[in-house]
Amino acid sequence: MNDEISPKLLRAADFYQAKFAWDVEIQDNSLLLCLTGGLAAVSVPFRGGGHLFASTGAFPSGPLMLVPGAPFRVMALLESDDCVVSDKELPRGVLYHRPPTQVLLPPTVAPRGAVHWLREPSLKDRWLPVASGVIAALSRPQRQVRHPVSRPVRGRVS
Repeated sequence: MNDEISPKLLRAADFYQAKFAWDVEIQDNSLLLCLTGGLAAVSVPFRGGGHLFASTGAFPSGPLMLVPGAPFRVMALLESDDCVVSDKELPRGVLYHRPPTQVLLPPTVAPRGAVHWLREPSLKDRWLPVASGVIAALSRPQRQVRHPVSRPVRGRVS
């Protein structure tokens, strides 16, 4: 068993802590964001190059990640804004990741692939969309909205 932590994960953890004041941990060679201090996330399935954020027009303005799994998921980082919603109230396939859970962050490589930023967090615009607004937009009747397919970006961690 190799207990050595990847220098890339260490640099990324230092970057997220220093630049965004995010509470991050490294566990089992994965970088985890601890959803505390007002942070939350919403994730939707990513299938065939599409996802519910785009198809409903509920495309949040903040950071978006592609997280590998079965299925792959698009995850939006949000301000929790004390949003209280039960899992039964969420649209099919939508997961609300509430504090105090943890989510994977780039550059984690999971068994099904690497976690990638679709839209990196911005140092200039650190405000996050509010969870209640994103969930309300996802809950509206679906309409077809065309957005270009997002592709993972390779973010540089200094």
